[in-house]
Amino acid sequence: MLKKVIHNADLYKLNPLFQDIRFYMGRTALQGLMGEVYADDINNPTFAILIVRRYCFMSGNIEEKELRELIENKLKSYILIPSDNLKYMIEKIFGDSVTKLERYSIKKGTIFDKEKLERYKNSFPQEYNIQKIDKIIASQIKQEEFILITDDYEKNGVGFCCTYNNKIVGVASSNIFYQDGIEVNIKVSEEHRRKGIATALASHLILQCLKENKKITWDAANMNSVGLAQKLGFEYDSTYNIYKFI
Repeated sequence: MLKKVIHNADLYKLNPLFQDIRFYMGRTALQGLMGEVYADDINNPTFAILIVRRYCFMSGNIEEKELRELIENKLKSYILIPSDNLKYMIEKIFGDSVTKLERYSIKKGTIFDKEKLERYKNSFPQEYNIQKIDKIIASQIKQEEFILITDDYEKNGVGFCCTYNNKIVGVASSNIFYQDGIEVNIKVSEEHRRKGIATALASHLILQCLKENKKITWDAANMNSVGLAQKLGFEYDSTYNIYKFI
């Protein structure tokens, strides 16, 4: 039976279960910054889950019956990111009632070409405006539900917003954050894409993170995102599976 891990001082005991790069975003939970953590036995863990935003990372060993009950009773509303042994179990248990998708891990520890990013950050049409996200803009982004961004933005957030006729049309921001950096979350409204806005926003964000000595990481939902990451200097690492219930 899983129990919620309450004391941050115990979280390091779960690190061995979450070494795979697909679990990187779960680091924020293991650092006690975001989300919730559950384990079967914190002192001798064999199975644990990390819940961060809409994601549930799971790793370790669990009986098929217990996994079925756990997912049906608690986790069906989340995007599941399991270890390999658990993904096969999920496919066996739930069959066609669960949708299997792919995500793409991007290598960590990128060394960026600052001169190239400086060129990119100004390469967008003049009728658009890009500015740093402050408390007021962060509130507007959240109210409009434009994209998920970091809570308590003044303390933990960093990002840039693109406007057109005073309307938000693009955002590149921290959503998940870590002790030493952030995970990129980026979106441009469909009618304003293919104009260099995403590249400019991401370049602004990367350069700001470098200025603030924050590490910046990227995990892609599709190949367009992978292509943008590579253009900016990131390197592709691997593909992994995620699971969503219909």
